[in-house]
Amino acid sequence: MGMGILETAVTGLIAFQKTLATTSHNIANVNTEGYSRQRVELATMPETFIGSPGFIGNGVSVENITRSYDQFISTQLRTSTSAFNDADRYRSLASQVDNILADPTTGMTPALKDFFNAVNELADDPSSIPARQVLLSEAQIMTQRFGTMQQRFVEMREQVNQDIIVAVEDINSYSSLIAEINVKIATEQGRTGGIQMPNDLLDERDRLIAKLSELVDVSVIPSNHGMVNVVIGQGQSLVLDGNANSFVVQNADHDPTHLEIGMNIPGGTIQMITHQLSGGSLTGAMRFRDEMLDPAQQTLGAIAASVALEFNAVHATGFDLQGNAGQLFFGGINDVAVVADPAAVGAITAVYDSSNISALDSSDYRLDVGAGAYTLTRLNDNSSISLTDVAGVLTPTAPDELPGIVLTLDVPAPVDGDSFIIRPTYFAAQNIETLISDPDEIAAATNLDVDGVTVIDGAMPGDNRNALLLAELENKLGMLGGNATFNDVYGQMISEIATLSHAANVSASAQETLLVNAKESWAEVSGVNLDEEAANLVKFQQSYQAAAQVISVTNTLFDSLLAGLR
Repeated sequence: MGMGILETAVTGLIAFQKTLATTSHNIANVNTEGYSRQRVELATMPETFIGSPGFIGNGVSVENITRSYDQFISTQLRTSTSAFNDADRYRSLASQVDNILADPTTGMTPALKDFFNAVNELADDPSSIPARQVLLSEAQIMTQRFGTMQQRFVEMREQVNQDIIVAVEDINSYSSLIAEINVKIATEQGRTGGIQMPNDLLDERDRLIAKLSELVDVSVIPSNHGMVNVVIGQGQSLVLDGNANSFVVQNADHDPTHLEIGMNIPGGTIQMITHQLSGGSLTGAMRFRDEMLDPAQQTLGAIAASVALEFNAVHATGFDLQGNAGQLFFGGINDVAVVADPAAVGAITAVYDSSNISALDSSDYRLDVGAGAYTLTRLNDNSSISLTDVAGVLTPTAPDELPGIVLTLDVPAPVDGDSFIIRPTYFAAQNIETLISDPDEIAAATNLDVDGVTVIDGAMPGDNRNALLLAELENKLGMLGGNATFNDVYGQMISEIATLSHAANVSASAQETLLVNAKESWAEVSGVNLDEEAANLVKFQQSYQAAAQVISVTNTLFDSLLAGLR
């Protein structure tokens, strides 16, 4: 009986020692990111049949050490993390654009207003050199303001590009580490026949997957031997057991400042996945670029191009103080940027259509050549029109019309399979400049007598008729197909940006609430509660001391037995 008591007490001593060690491990990791509370699973040792009166117990055994884990809650936490980081990064970047455009001191509204105020002042006194000098100064300020805002957009694009590059580097690092831990988990699990799990390794893998979900939305699929597969996008495997595929960053063919994301897949090929990704700060940055930054830059360029083209067209019909025909007032708005596909054989030329300026559109276009036909696709909405080669000029069939540009075939002529990206407004805001520096050269007059027919040779310093036509451009419905003024379009852009920014704030706030709730749910299941652990510490300490006391009693019984045998 003494030996039975001793063996039973020893099993309790060993079991409670392990429970104390595990409780201590929980307390030590209370602030460790991603740590899941661990518990010792105890089971009764197989009993022994001793005849009459029956069976006698043999103590306790440690069956397993498990972590508190709920797959559904963990998945919910990852999903909420991805959604919040997506919305939060979008919100952060959107607020910057909103502030840039709406700022009354740095936005385009006051610059446009001051410029046309100067035109009106010139119309009031067309022979005034000071008034002419003010107009040139305001024109310089306006063109510089276009350039400054364009530069802010360029800086934001660089910021987004840096976000993309850093995110891709982190994704590749996390995916490689997850694959490595997969192998370690499979090895460690194999040592126990799959019965006991390496809890700390599992937590570390979950932590890395959680970090990954901050960057991009992922799905986790259990695999063999305790490993998992991590899937992104539309089923592309980022981690497959012990192997990790990597992301790559590539420049878009039509724009080296526009970064796209591809995935290296087995066989050495790269699969482009930019538009298949969702969730996470990486997607938030790219959504901001595509939904807000690009349209804002295109619209700003459309305004700059329209102001320059409309003003130049009227200015060219007038005459300056010396009686000379009006020159181009604004420059930098000439040829339209055309980027040929790297495999293209032929070439095309695009210029602005001065007779159809109001049709100028804030979108890029793609011209495709196939079977001798030409198709122009608007990239903002993928709508398209067909064009016909008429003496080297690509002409649409009525009622279709080109978006304020003229397309001509160049040498060598395009062949089937050629493709071109046409960017009418993308660079306009950075290219616009004031060409006239001499106030005498401002064409405020006409060369017609008051009858409107008789041509007058020589200077007409007091004539303001062309200046009045220039002033009327401020309120001319010359944009959006003849439905909006310059300021209307700018105000509409501000309104759209403000709406998107507000929606981003609402979305981010909502996602933050869901994330907080998900974290609380995870903490309830897996988090370490110090009060609970302290209570367990006291309980297991008392159990350990009681088991030790049993051993002490056993020792006393043996001593008594030995004493009785003397």
